Amino acid sequence: MSRVCHHCGVNVLDNTQKCPLCNGIMEGQDEGVQTYPNVVEKIKKISIIMRVLLAIWAGTFICLGVLSYYRRGALLPVVITGTVCLYVLFMIWLMTKPEYGYMKRIFGAIIIGVVLVVGIDVLLGFYRWSLNYVLPAGLILMDVALIILRIINRRNWQGYMAQQLLVIIMGLCPVIFILNGWITDPMLSIIAIVESIVLFVTTLIMGGRAARMELRRRFHI
Repeated sequence: MSRVCHHCGVNVLDNTQKCPLCNGIMEGQDEGVQTYPNVVEKIKKISIIMRVLLAIWAGTFICLGVLSYYRRGALLPVVITGTVCLYVLFMIWLMTKPEYGYMKRIFGAIIIGVVLVVGIDVLLGFYRWSLNYVLPAGLILMDVALIILRIINRRNWQGYMAQQLLVIIMGLCPVIFILNGWITDPMLSIIAIVESIVLFVTTLIMGGRAARMELRRRFHI
């Protein structure tokens, strides 16, 4: 049964006794007033669905692993398949978190994806294809996402300078890997690093005072 606030007339669909807008007492039932969405119930449903999916994944992964072990089959395909499915679940969970914002969701999906691909490369014998191509491709994708978000949010495009600086810092990883000989084909990594630096510098120049103020606000420099 819905309850109606005496003060603002908002109809609340959950069982709370106080109006979430004005803290007024609610009572009765009224079909013609504005409704307040039951966010708590929606969050609970999403949480239950995600736990069910995670339980199905865990049960299937364990059963396939045990079956492969007793039949003397290869465990590696099971591990790789389970990892990919877990990443899909992570993406589904991430898409249900609008409070994280587009930037955090995009960066989170790319970073976790790159880490999982590097892990698969290690399991397959570490042929370094993940470091040669997937890691710099992830950096380029983050730069592309920043450019698109800058175009969409034209009024505050200087606000993405902190994320651009983060991509540059992450670009130090390919540099370290190149110096240590872990990256055998450095061309794509060099392109990704140069692209990140160019994007940051052009933003700093074109943003002018607003860009410098954003850096001072974020990093107190």
